[in-house]
Amino acid sequence: MAKIGTQDETAGKVQSHCPQCHEMFLDARILPCLHTLCMTCLQKMEPFGTMERGQKLVTQRSILCPVCDSEVALPPGGVRDFLPDMLAQTEVLLEQLRSGGHEMPCDLCGDGKGERRCQDCRVTVCEFCCQAHRRQKRTADHSLVPLRDLPPGSSLSPMPYCTLHPLEELRLYCEPCALPSCRDCALVKHQGHDLRPVMEVVGKHRAQLQGALLKSEPHLEDLKTVLHVVYGAGEELKQSAALLRKEVETFTEGYILAVQEHRLRLLRDIDEEVRRREQALSLQRARIHQQLSDLRTATIFTRSLLDRGPDLHVVRAKILVLNRLKELSKGDCSTMELVEADSIRFSPQEDAGLCQDYQMYGAVQTWGVDPERCEAKGQGLQSVQQGKLSSFTVFCNTKSGDPQEHGGTQPRVVILHAESGRSLQASIRDNHNGTFHVSYTPTEPGQISISVYIKGRHLKGSPFSATVRESLRQHRGIYHCCTFCSSGGQKDARCGCGGTMPGGYQGCGHGHKGHPGRSHWSCCGSTSETSECSGVKDSAPRNLLRTVAL
Repeated sequence: MAKIGTQDETAGKVQSHCPQCHEMFLDARILPCLHTLCMTCLQKMEPFGTMERGQKLVTQRSILCPVCDSEVALPPGGVRDFLPDMLAQTEVLLEQLRSGGHEMPCDLCGDGKGERRCQDCRVTVCEFCCQAHRRQKRTADHSLVPLRDLPPGSSLSPMPYCTLHPLEELRLYCEPCALPSCRDCALVKHQGHDLRPVMEVVGKHRAQLQGALLKSEPHLEDLKTVLHVVYGAGEELKQSAALLRKEVETFTEGYILAVQEHRLRLLRDIDEEVRRREQALSLQRARIHQQLSDLRTATIFTRSLLDRGPDLHVVRAKILVLNRLKELSKGDCSTMELVEADSIRFSPQEDAGLCQDYQMYGAVQTWGVDPERCEAKGQGLQSVQQGKLSSFTVFCNTKSGDPQEHGGTQPRVVILHAESGRSLQASIRDNHNGTFHVSYTPTEPGQISISVYIKGRHLKGSPFSATVRESLRQHRGIYHCCTFCSSGGQKDARCGCGGTMPGGYQGCGHGHKGHPGRSHWSCCGSTSETSECSGVKDSAPRNLLRTVAL
């Protein structure tokens, strides 16, 4: 917390030393990020170019501020075009005066040594001019302060002179150009512009700066508050970890030998879980390193082939290179499952069983999803139909076998056709109760492989093998009540349902042997009007009523 106050105090104080070289400012200049550096340090900085995209490409030379690492665009004239810092220059003069290492001339006579500063006229005067200053009625009550006793923030900078007209002071301000001007420049460069004395317009500019400052101060306070909260969170994190360790130690010390053994068991559980996760992280790092190395090797080879390979070699090696790049580019890094590094907690109220005939309480729990205890169920993992939406459910469980609350780690599902190798897009919906609904639509018949991963590991039974049946076969017959009615009274007509009409029977065939007792399809006997045709049950080529046109 002490760091915040220190930073605030430093930020509001004008410094006399360059933050880069730590020497007194020599020709101090203000960067656009409002940090001040001496000209020597600015000239030593190596500029770099950045490309700006617009209607055309423009190269903008920039430097990095060594204080805040902000990228600062260089003015057209280089570092010398940066605004001089008059406050820093004044602070240097004050420090030199206090130490006796600098003498200022008298601003009135120009010959004497400056001894005092008139705070009203803002001029430095020698002792002779000081006496004359006090004898005049107009200046008799002015405050004349010794240079060595000037308070911090006092201004010693004289009125700046024009770079084009060294004898002319910059006493005017051009409103359209937003630039200070001398009298000669006002007649030449700013002719016809709205020019006013600096003393008249400075009040308006101070008011604008004050308004901007007032708007910024609430944000500054908000940032300070948030920073306090962040520091507090760090302290709370340390305290929370300390309290958790103390809780474990306090709980285990109550049972002498039995508790000591139980404590060691708890610590072993933590070490085992950490070791397991470290192994998983190490394996994941090794895999990624290997993939990175393989892909880097392939890209270097490909670039060399493109840059220096003979035409014949490029043509002959193309298939080999494309196959390797395709193989190495499989998968999406953004969907890569990461091993959880947290979610290990201590539960003091949980029954831990007996230890040397003593009842123990307290167990280390891993609140994350355990892939070995997760499972997937549903018809979509067994037999599905081509072109029809199929689904199954993934159940996320913890190491104790309990459902993971509030969703859980989202699974990754990869569905591939066994023959063609084409993949199917799976839609995953979080049910927010420890389960996920997975749906997909098979596009071709045959066998498909369904791999379900949690934290990069297969679930039990994964990859699953499912059969995709062909789409519904349409019925070639009619949906009727019986063959007698549909055939126009032919008593010997036979139906796909297996029902028969005895010779000489006059009437409907309902209820006879083989009749389903309800309306059905004449081609296969299916009793559902919206169903798949299963084909003719009984082959009787001459009198089977398969297709009846009404």
